[in-house]
Amino acid sequence: MTGETATLGSIVKAVGLKGELKLLPGPDFWTEALALDGLDLVSADDDHRTVRVVKYRPKGNTYIVKFNGIESRDDAEAAIGSRLDVSIDSLTEAEMPGELKPFQVMGAEVRFENGDRAGIVVDILIGPAQRCLIVETEKGRRAVPLVPEVVIGTDIENGVIVIDPPEGLLDIEW
Repeated sequence: MTGETATLGSIVKAVGLKGELKLLPGPDFWTEALALDGLDLVSADDDHRTVRVVKYRPKGNTYIVKFNGIESRDDAEAAIGSRLDVSIDSLTEAEMPGELKPFQVMGAEVRFENGDRAGIVVDILIGPAQRCLIVETEKGRRAVPLVPEVVIGTDIENGVIVIDPPEGLLDIEW
């Protein structure tokens, strides 16, 4: 697969006898991506195989998935350790995730409402209650809560995020 990709997760286990697999979602995962065409199963040896999800179901914090072409327990065991990628270049706007994912914001320039540069997104912290952008500023890394009151604009196409942080937020070291 060429171009920019998002890693949806990794295959951690074969399930049953009919080729089902356990997918451990990664930070870029969104459930609707499982319905997309052109998913790529990438082995540890970097062998790529285009797959389509035939069916899936949630199981705890994982998903049990059935791919086309993986029909037996032996086929499934051969896929353990692979990652599931999706080509971002092939997605329409409607197919993109509803909330920002790391693949969308990594390297984005963060600006203040007045246009001044605040820094660059170097990571995203995904917590149970809230997500934060980790922004590299001139003074070091800062955590910026990913909430509408602080992140007031995103232009993912051009790699720009506009923030209006409360006073003192960017003084707190990450």
